[in-house]
Amino acid sequence: MVRRLLSIVVLTGFAGVLPLIAQAEASACSCVYMPDDPRILEQVSHASSVFTGTVVSERVAGQTAFFEFEVRDVFDGDVDGTTTVSSSIQGPACGRGFEVGTEYLVFASDYETNGADFSDNSCSATTVSTNQRTRDAATTVYGAPRTVTVETGTAVESNGVRVWGGIAAGVVVVGLITFGFVRRPSSRS
Repeated sequence: MVRRLLSIVVLTGFAGVLPLIAQAEASACSCVYMPDDPRILEQVSHASSVFTGTVVSERVAGQTAFFEFEVRDVFDGDVDGTTTVSSSIQGPACGRGFEVGTEYLVFASDYETNGADFSDNSCSATTVSTNQRTRDAATTVYGAPRTVTVETGTAVESNGVRVWGGIAAGVVVVGLITFGFVRRPSSRS
């Protein structure tokens, strides 16, 4: 009887200690963005910079992937014509992957960039640029995007630049016509 009780105590003790010495299983990231979530406006508003860009290259260093983007439009933030976004390569760490050649609507962070311009993870609202619901939400929160100019690599108000550029060109043309074709009376005697 004592042996039986001792066996039960040892087995119970072993069963209680086993979970403490066994390796814990990593859980997957639970904050993945869902475009159909009714809180979409709240979700898209959590970014330090928002832009549309195409991934042109990828490199991995340690546990971090670095993605180079050619930026087309900027909704918010100080984003150049080309920018680098980092992300963990581990899914349980909420890492995000991007496919080279695909255009994304990126909701980037300036937290834990690992030397890149920005960082991103699967908790952000980042999605392919054709996701109209997310694009509409971004426009609602940040306003219409600014187009990135190729010459300077910076985002500008596309409508304002075009209007003022057109006005300036018109003034130059009118000036050239006026001074080039209007002849001053010559003093012939």
